[in-house]
Amino acid sequence: MNSNIKLSIIVPVYNVEKYLDECIQSIIFAYRDGIEVILVDDGSKDNSGEICDKYSKEYEYISVKHRENGGLSAARNTGLRLARGEYIWFIDSDDYIENDSIEVILNKIKEDKDIIIGNYKKVSPDGNISFYQGFKKEDDLTIKPYKYVENLGNVSYAAVRFIAKRELIINNDIFFTEGIYHEDEDWTPRILCSAKSFTTIMNPLYNYRVGNPESITGMLNSKKVLDKIIISKCIYDRIRNNNYSQDIKSFLRTRIAHNYIAALNECAMYKGIARKDLIAELKANKYLLEGIKSKKASMVRVALKIIGVSQTSKLLNMRTKISKDN
Repeated sequence: MNSNIKLSIIVPVYNVEKYLDECIQSIIFAYRDGIEVILVDDGSKDNSGEICDKYSKEYEYISVKHRENGGLSAARNTGLRLARGEYIWFIDSDDYIENDSIEVILNKIKEDKDIIIGNYKKVSPDGNISFYQGFKKEDDLTIKPYKYVENLGNVSYAAVRFIAKRELIINNDIFFTEGIYHEDEDWTPRILCSAKSFTTIMNPLYNYRVGNPESITGMLNSKKVLDKIIISKCIYDRIRNNNYSQDIKSFLRTRIAHNYIAALNECAMYKGIARKDLIAELKANKYLLEGIKSKKASMVRVALKIIGVSQTSKLLNMRTKISKDN
């Protein structure tokens, strides 16, 4: 690790020529000494790779790695293996950062915490911006990181929110699971449970673009639902195979419930063979909700026993739609 590099910014890139200039230019504008930027072109079929090359030739702190398409997790892992910085920050290539974000992060790095948790803004396709606030200044920073995030309730587990020490990631083998969607739902709990200390940044660092179907995270298919079940199973197995404290087990079980119930909810959006396959997987893995004490998990367990997977899925989806309308 190069001691002069405090922050490695890893940007996975795939078919985002429409947004990529804005993403990279936001990093250039926010640049401060002590950072490196690693662009990982994940086999883009548009001009994204050429755009990466252009910036890497112009700026010495920007490098590019071209690889065969392997998905977001594989691209992030490639960047991790190349990174030399003390801390790691993942940025999606269709998003952009705030002008002062790097300076703010570098100042926070001086506190020498395992992870830094940041806020962000959501940017809709029509350009409307909403501020996502996951915490407040007066929040208790002395508790365990996983407990802190759990206490916040329904907050985003997106990897872009969590700037982590590189040695924490490498020493605990916290790479992204490749070949699945929703990899953040697996990666972030592992980071939170491994970290011993954390700090937060109140002001938003990041602008998260929602509703872009062309990005790595924007592609839609039923595999995304199946992968939520797979993630629940991965977390379940991790609990069984590790000597976690009861508090960590409780936290991880809430993540199991979150992902399984989300898959159950989204199952209602599919028809035909896709829906049939999803229902079969949900039935086969109902055990994942056993022993989880949350009110929602308990209610879903009862519903599954009484009316089955298909009807429970429809009810959950209807409830979600009503909540959004209100």
